[in-house]
Amino acid sequence: MRLPGTRRDLLPLLLSLAVPGPGDAQVRGEVLRLIAPLAHDRFGLYLLALLRRAAEEANPGLRFQAVAAARMTQRRVELEVASPTGSLDLMWGMSSSQRQRELRRVNVRLDQGLLGWRVLVVRADDLARWPADLDVAVVQRRRAGQGLHWPDVAILRDNGYLVQTAADMPTLYEMLQRRHIDYFPRSAMEVTDELANLAPRGVTIVPDLALRYDAGNYVFLGAHREPAAAALESALQLLAARGELKRRFEAAFEPQLRELHLERRRLIELRNTLD
Repeated sequence: MRLPGTRRDLLPLLLSLAVPGPGDAQVRGEVLRLIAPLAHDRFGLYLLALLRRAAEEANPGLRFQAVAAARMTQRRVELEVASPTGSLDLMWGMSSSQRQRELRRVNVRLDQGLLGWRVLVVRADDLARWPADLDVAVVQRRRAGQGLHWPDVAILRDNGYLVQTAADMPTLYEMLQRRHIDYFPRSAMEVTDELANLAPRGVTIVPDLALRYDAGNYVFLGAHREPAAAALESALQLLAARGELKRRFEAAFEPQLRELHLERRRLIELRNTLD
């Protein structure tokens, strides 16, 4: 299977997922609204396709409406999903104890254990400052960039790392370029497409280091959506037991993961203090 590698390749897939399919008009069931992923968001597109497949398996009459939305912080998205009168019904992201208290987690992990593998994006002219044997204490003193309200912020700070935050991804990459932060830890699932589509020129990935902490990516719904959450959970568990979930993930991500050579990197292990 050839993976889409450009914005032009991914946009038709996004449109096909956001528009109801031929059989959807006959379904009289629940419509779950979620933020439409950006055209370069490979994980978001993968997840939309997976949710459609799970709905087919569960046959609960579920449909998914991918809606365009203004930039929201993750906290704003959580509040919209949690509210019975909110503008969104479903989100996905890293699990945390807070999210499990406030939302209904669909208890099937979607990232095959890779969400917590964080490669370091740095300025290319700084690459010599990031050798494989760099002391952990030095990394902790350097300024990491992360998104406002991302669970990763607390994990990094709880492990002794300096973190500066911004509301969105373009701003974080701009902060890196302007030397307001020293590095930007990014998930191995996300970084390749980001560098191709979002990052400014002059940034690169540290080749020999990575951070790692145990973190899982899950779907979350509001507690008032329990029937839909239970149906999705059962269907995703079935797909996982059959091996279909793993096959779909590998088809979507294996080529770019192979490029990162994760097995060769020195890992700096962190504790996940949130889950």
